[in-house]
Amino acid sequence: MYPYEAMFLVDPVKHGEDAAGTEKVVSALLEKHGAKVTRFEKWDDRKLAYDIKGHKRGIYLLALFEMPGANLNALRGDCELNETILRQLILRLDTDIPTYLEQCAKYQEKTREELESRRAARREDEEREGEEGLLDDFASVQE
Repeated sequence: MYPYEAMFLVDPVKHGEDAAGTEKVVSALLEKHGAKVTRFEKWDDRKLAYDIKGHKRGIYLLALFEMPGANLNALRGDCELNETILRQLILRLDTDIPTYLEQCAKYQEKTREELESRRAARREDEEREGEEGLLDDFASVQE
């Protein structure tokens, strides 16, 4: 059994009609191929950069699971035949799933900290520019 991460792009019309049913379809497809699903979540409903099978929007579902490597091609084939799934990307992980989730959490925290420091630096620059602008305005009024 190998750990995998998969992103499924699903039809928003079918998902909108029965969200739980769509997620069950994807989960059942994984389980049909011997996958033990560790995590399954809806990510987002997004406008697509280009039409995919006539759709301008799509809903992203993320799954983390373990599955025998021999079943991967059969899973991909079934995803291609499934009308609900527009696209799929399945990646084999280098580490086990708990370690991967821990690495993701650390990366998110680091990214959050970097974003906050950039925002703080930008606020300081804007405040400094505002003060300089006030001094310039004051100097022009004095003249």
